[in-house]
Amino acid sequence: MKSVQWVKVTLCLILASLNVYLFVVSLGVKYPILVAREHVRFRQEMPTMDSWINSPFGKLKNYVFNVTNAEEFKSGRDKRLKVQEIGPITYRIVGFNDILERNATNVKYRKHRYRVVEFLPEESVSPDVLNWTITSTNNVMLGTASKLKATAPYSEIGFGAIFLMENMFITDTVYYFLWEFTRPLLNALSNVSKIKPNVAVLHNALKEKEEVYTVNIGPERGIENFFRIETLNDEVIIREQLPHTHRLYSDQCPYNVTGALDNSLFPPFVQPNTPLDIVAIESCRVLPLTYQRQERFNGLDTFRYTLLKANQTPPACLSTSYGIKLHDGMFDVSQCVINQAPSAFSMPHFYGSSYNWSEHFEGYTPNAEDHEPYILLEPVTGIPVTEKYRFQSNIPIPDLNGYSYRLRRFSNMMIPSFWYEFEMGQLPGFVTALMWINVNVVPHMQPYCMALFLVVALWSVLKAIRVACGGIGYKDLFRRGCCGDLSTVTGLETTFQANASSLVVVK
Repeated sequence: MKSVQWVKVTLCLILASLNVYLFVVSLGVKYPILVAREHVRFRQEMPTMDSWINSPFGKLKNYVFNVTNAEEFKSGRDKRLKVQEIGPITYRIVGFNDILERNATNVKYRKHRYRVVEFLPEESVSPDVLNWTITSTNNVMLGTASKLKATAPYSEIGFGAIFLMENMFITDTVYYFLWEFTRPLLNALSNVSKIKPNVAVLHNALKEKEEVYTVNIGPERGIENFFRIETLNDEVIIREQLPHTHRLYSDQCPYNVTGALDNSLFPPFVQPNTPLDIVAIESCRVLPLTYQRQERFNGLDTFRYTLLKANQTPPACLSTSYGIKLHDGMFDVSQCVINQAPSAFSMPHFYGSSYNWSEHFEGYTPNAEDHEPYILLEPVTGIPVTEKYRFQSNIPIPDLNGYSYRLRRFSNMMIPSFWYEFEMGQLPGFVTALMWINVNVVPHMQPYCMALFLVVALWSVLKAIRVACGGIGYKDLFRRGCCGDLSTVTGLETTFQANASSLVVVK
């Protein structure tokens, strides 16, 4: 054979060998597992990497409460506070994940949750809602009374004199309560103590927090452990809770982050009984996700998880706030808020809480559709497709017997300051498309690919034989029984050059 024929035959045999190898390998593996193993390597070139780096992304919707009968309540004509919900007050949120270190089994990154905070007037209840005037309870005064009741016995003696000039209700703009809520006493105390003067909810909630995660990646750690946390800020205990680690020995407090997730990515092949916990950094705890049901979303079958269950009993170490016993469906977050004030989180409008709010308030409409926090997770890839992260911040008030009459009116109440909903933005189209392929195509393509490998291998072998036989067609190839006497066929292609001495001229 000529050198060109040898090259063609060699290439065909290499192609045949490669396809035979792929076929044999395919017998012992499952394609979804192969794709998942590549996914958990978390390579910089991943098509979903850009979406993860610029996360969390979405809308932060805030709701405040306007007290409409402040004068009637102060005078004693009304026994309950009448509240009017104002919202949504919507902001666009874009975060950023900055990778600090990475190797085959770990990645360490710093999470910036609020790189972009932009007010969206068109998506708020009104474009000028920040300028609306509302009336709110004086939460500085109530929170201080609640804290001193537990930490400073007999404080009620001088409390009235200190807060003599403070009203029980404050009327100001929505912007003031969200961003610039301060009082003269707080300003004075901040000059001689560590007390922060501005207690506005968004001013403090959207402050940058130190969040440096070290998480598992790579198949060596097991795909079921992908993105599970090893440390947060180089600790296994949430930093704000470190002074309270003694509680860990008396109760299983949700402070340890090991094995939890940061809510951006989850392991592949999640099952309804797969244990999933997320770090809720704004409440300084780990929240267990509770599987609820399957739900169809944007052409994908997802698992719906709730972040709190209705009437869920809080862990013993989070069941009180400054000695005040919290109702089911709430948990203490006092170590996580400004000035460590008495504070408890619940679902909005006290949904799923054992607190009998109707004893003290009018105007709340708790329901699951509007107030239940949940995550929709695509279980094959472990990528959240949407979430509505909803919580309400409340001030628990103890029995204020011994304080002035105006304060005693608030005894044993839970005073909501605001509630918020973080709604995850829509995933980029290419990410959704890749997820759809991973879920709907990859699990079914293996037999077709294996058949294709066999066909290509057979074609390559036949091509090599045909080339070796001088480029004959399939008909001649099979008529000769795979080339038969190759020397005969090859001889047909042999040509001889005549020379002058061998020529015989016949006249």
